Amino acid sequence: MFRSLSTWVSSLRPARDAGGAGGGGAPTLRLRDETSPPRPSRHAPLRSFATPMRVAGIALVLLAAAGYAAVYSGTTERTPVVVVTRDLPTGAVVAASDLRVGELAGDRSVLDGLVPEADLADVVGRRLAAPVTEGAPLPRAALTRPVSDAAAFTLTVPAIRLGNVQVGDRVTVLATHGAGSGRAQTRAVARGLQVLSLGSTAGSFDRSTATVAVVVAITDPSIAANLALANDAARVSLLLEGRRGATTRIPAAAETTVP
Repeated sequence: MFRSLSTWVSSLRPARDAGGAGGGGAPTLRLRDETSPPRPSRHAPLRSFATPMRVAGIALVLLAAAGYAAVYSGTTERTPVVVVTRDLPTGAVVAASDLRVGELAGDRSVLDGLVPEADLADVVGRRLAAPVTEGAPLPRAALTRPVSDAAAFTLTVPAIRLGNVQVGDRVTVLATHGAGSGRAQTRAVARGLQVLSLGSTAGSFDRSTATVAVVVAITDPSIAANLALANDAARVSLLLEGRRGATTRIPAAAETTVP
């Protein structure tokens, strides 16, 4: 009877670890399976959404910084240009002492319209087609086209016959002899002459009788005598030539006396 009771009590004890000394090892513990999936976090969707937004924000900041750097570099980069050292009027011949080099920052389209430092030597000896004030950069448009080794002649032209002639234009000189005699004749004395300068109106304040000194370049000095005769003995008119004006023949004209 006692043996049966002892057997029943033994069956109620927890199983021992078979590896324990003398059968007295600690009870066996069952560990949780490490492969079981973790519990989902309620903040996981927020973190997955915030990561692309953070990357996009950084990209925008870098893009803005690059744009600012490009604009800053473009507006602060200075280009050497030719600057005038004194007030120069229209028709003035540019001397080396009239020029210096200065640095200017600005839009490329504006800088392209100015004379660069590299062309400084080519400007000396050129005439101005427009006035330039002291300290101003020299515009390309203010210079007349270069005339190589050309002589110059001064014409006396009635202001009323000058028309819209400007410095740099090319003109044909017409001389009318015997005006008012009933036998006047007009012919072209010279063609394709470049206007170097225009003087102020001289003589009477009446435009119909006032005259203007017009300096023209002549590549052929042999026409100087004809120009001088026209100045002294004829009435001079200037024909402003167009693109094909110099190639068109101009016949002489004679006044016909009506009996």
